[in-house]
Amino acid sequence: MPRHAEIAGAGLAGLTAAAALCRRGWTARVHERMPSVRIVGSGLSIFENGLRVLKAVDAEDDSVRDARRGLVRETRDAYGNTTSQMSYSGRMYEITRKQVASALAAAAERAGAEIVTGSTAIAADPEGVLHLENGRSMKADLVLAADGIHSRVRDSLRLPMRRQPLADGAIRIMIPRSVEEAQTPDGKMNVEYWSGTRRILVAGCSDTELYVALTALDSDSEAKTLPIKKNVWKKSFPFLDALIDRLDGEARWDRFETVKMPRWSSGRVVVLGDAAHAMAPNLGQGGACAMMNALALAVELETAQDVPAALTAWEQRERPLTDHTQRWSTFYSALTTWPDRMRSLAFATVTGVPWLRKQPLRAMNHIPTGTT
Repeated sequence: MPRHAEIAGAGLAGLTAAAALCRRGWTARVHERMPSVRIVGSGLSIFENGLRVLKAVDAEDDSVRDARRGLVRETRDAYGNTTSQMSYSGRMYEITRKQVASALAAAAERAGAEIVTGSTAIAADPEGVLHLENGRSMKADLVLAADGIHSRVRDSLRLPMRRQPLADGAIRIMIPRSVEEAQTPDGKMNVEYWSGTRRILVAGCSDTELYVALTALDSDSEAKTLPIKKNVWKKSFPFLDALIDRLDGEARWDRFETVKMPRWSSGRVVVLGDAAHAMAPNLGQGGACAMMNALALAVELETAQDVPAALTAWEQRERPLTDHTQRWSTFYSALTTWPDRMRSLAFATVTGVPWLRKQPLRAMNHIPTGTT
């Protein structure tokens, strides 16, 4: 009989795990508490490491269809002056998170996984039992807690865990984009503007969709208010007033947080993605780390007979890169509190020193387990 996995959460981690396990002879059922696989107002930078994972689970083509190929990222100060520039050595696409999730869901179902929406997982037992809010319990060879930073399944395991709110957060929104705008020099790159403790990331996801992230301190009540207070943001970025005037539609504010756990598993239950190692989205690697770890887990379990031992071996091999990426992403958030001149100097220093330049790029240049 094939081994079976019950998965809580139809995010990038849960769907990647479902697709990867089913392609290796497992059966898998994914429980998603929402009525559909849906994410609001968010773009996603997918670098070579993430693209390799998507290809390995047969989701790459659907993920990058009509997406924008990224070549350059710039940071600019409050006057529009460039403070750093980075050219991507490998492939990078800016995509809507919704498109990637839809591609992974389709790939998981093609591989044989079952996705059940409106199904809320609330707890798990280390012996391999997933408990649902409707009173049902599911026995499995493996249970995956991939239900996000607020994971109820993770919390039910009573594993040591620390959630650390960071000083900043972001309003994320998708708005329409004209073909003409996409063809401008700025339209071909990701640009992040900084002004004091506020910043605006502008990244085209296609010829018709533009992702904008307005980042500010969580204590900056005016800047994080929804609907967006456009006049507040125009004061910080007067030269972006035409863009700010277009910021209408569905948006969300999220405070950035990190999750740190001394270990990611208990018996036959493993914690994946944001539930295990949430990080600020500054490096564009939170989703990629979740997908890399999910694929590597399936590879480790393909021939392993002892599931708990396989989970330990997998974590020992994959965790150092995730921890490294989380640290650098947290450092980037800390720059929000720095004076403008010091921050610009920090950007110039990191991009100008070869060893420092490689550190935040280590994950995106990594060849993930299971993709060679």
